[in-house]
Amino acid sequence: MKYRNLGHRIASLRKERALTQEDLAKKIGLSRPVMVKIENAQRVVSVDEGTIISSALGISINTLINYEKSESDENSFVKAFKSKGQCSLKQEKEIIRFELLFDALCTQEKIYKGE
Repeated sequence: MKYRNLGHRIASLRKERALTQEDLAKKIGLSRPVMVKIENAQRVVSVDEGTIISSALGISINTLINYEKSESDENSFVKAFKSKGQCSLKQEKEIIRFELLFDALCTQEKIYKGE
């Protein structure tokens, strides 16, 4: 399945686990209205929140954000570093975290512009 954004992926995973928005929000220490905004891509998710959300869903942060890789695998920094033999597992995790942060900042800019 192709996901529109991180919020859509979170909503899908939440529903697969038979959790309501309220249930997930309580598990991660956020309010339901904030959860609604995240799922509707009206609020960006920080790297720390992404880690907490993925943990609450019983998956890794890599699995949570993996859908973006399928769309832009050719442009992935991890792929670029791996092709040069310059990427350890620890570095890969850090690069993925930076990619997630960058995507969150880009999404935030689009929201501010009303796109």
